[in-house]
Amino acid sequence: MTAARQISQAATQDASREDGAGWDPLIRPLNPTTLAPLPEIQPTTADELDAVASSAAAGLRTWAADPRRRSRVMRDWAEALRADAGELSADLVAETGKPITEARAEVAAAADALEYNAGLTRIHLGTAGSLPDGSVSHVVREPVGPSLFLVPWNWPVLLLLRDIAPALAAGVTCIVKPSPQTSHVTTRVLRLGRRAGLPEEVVQVVYGDVAVAQHLLHDPRMRAVAFTGSTKVGEAVLRSTADRMLRPLLELGGKNAAVVLPDADLDSALPTLARAAVITAGQMCMACSRLLVHRSVHREAVGAVRDTLRAMRLGDPAKDATEIGPLVSPAHAASVMGHIDGVRGQAGVSGGELVHPDGIAGHAVTPAVVDDPDRDAAIIHTDVFGPVLTIEPFDNEEDAVTRANVTRYGLVAAVWTGDPGRALRVAARLEAGTVWVNGWNTSYPDAPGGGMKSSGLGRVRGIHGVAQFTETKHIHLPVG
Repeated sequence: MTAARQISQAATQDASREDGAGWDPLIRPLNPTTLAPLPEIQPTTADELDAVASSAAAGLRTWAADPRRRSRVMRDWAEALRADAGELSADLVAETGKPITEARAEVAAAADALEYNAGLTRIHLGTAGSLPDGSVSHVVREPVGPSLFLVPWNWPVLLLLRDIAPALAAGVTCIVKPSPQTSHVTTRVLRLGRRAGLPEEVVQVVYGDVAVAQHLLHDPRMRAVAFTGSTKVGEAVLRSTADRMLRPLLELGGKNAAVVLPDADLDSALPTLARAAVITAGQMCMACSRLLVHRSVHREAVGAVRDTLRAMRLGDPAKDATEIGPLVSPAHAASVMGHIDGVRGQAGVSGGELVHPDGIAGHAVTPAVVDDPDRDAAIIHTDVFGPVLTIEPFDNEEDAVTRANVTRYGLVAAVWTGDPGRALRVAARLEAGTVWVNGWNTSYPDAPGGGMKSSGLGRVRGIHGVAQFTETKHIHLPVG
């Protein structure tokens, strides 16, 4: 089976998560709240893709040559985002169905990512020194080259700029293929970049689905690809990169566990983690999907989590009071309900009902709490990508760590305890790219993030993000 066919099959099976659109030549996204059609999008043609790749390759040297210019453009772009935050947030609500409060936070975080990386354009990642024979070793970092960015629909502004900001700081030129579901908001973000002085050839956008991605993945001018999305599609992308040794940066699915130890502040931990399970209605790779609590507080934890989730307002995402919006599509809502219904009768399940709150047409699912499922149950190991939280009791620290690490995933995790030493000890044993202590989803552009195991390859953000888009070159200067 070809890599293209593998991606096509994986994406077809997982389309509700990644793109929310079918395979028509014309892209026809729907508003998740109203189910009304959004403006149609014409996919980029093969000839246009070739022209885009040529432009990105031609613009690389000029863009890489002037770090002061890169810094200035990125700072101005950040300010343009902040100035347009109201319209951008409204577009995010219309295309993703996320609550307006989340949308505003996403735009603010995206601007912060640009601003932080603007300060990294002039950092020196190379070294120089003497070798044993007295000759000089000069190590430099160069831009990896034109890179492809495949961006998901769920956090399309932040995940776009989180990835391309360090690439731009490194001097890379970028080709962006957004999800068909969020092509319009992506276009708006890039137009703001143009107004801030971003050259057209430095960041270009293309539209379409798997055929467009495949064309660029096999274009000889591409040097790296960044993909955020499901593990299934990410694995197919990775297989495709092997043909040309294309550098992959993959942030994939998660089945993220929070370990709450007996000495934790339950009044803080339980509401925080319950809310972390329903960020973007659970359609987020870093959502808290597994809560591990000591058996001595298990009953208390179940009650507190259920109370928190029942009190959250589910409804029209355009309203400030709404905390949970609809799922991205009817097909994805059906998928989430299938996972929930599959465990009813096997574990204690509360919530998990398909509803249409506030009379909206979109499909919403009330937060589901699955109490004490069997540790081999599919709900423990499957990335549901919806508002579903399992609660699993453990007996001791060793049992907690074993349970937390049981899945194939390793994106993020958390440990809650009042003992700093214990926090570090448990965090060191959790198999996740990021481990939070007494918190959840506190991410910064300054600090690296990424997955272990089947949750991805490479790291985004911070110096690590810039290094991801550079090649290391050694230049040797002989004595005399």
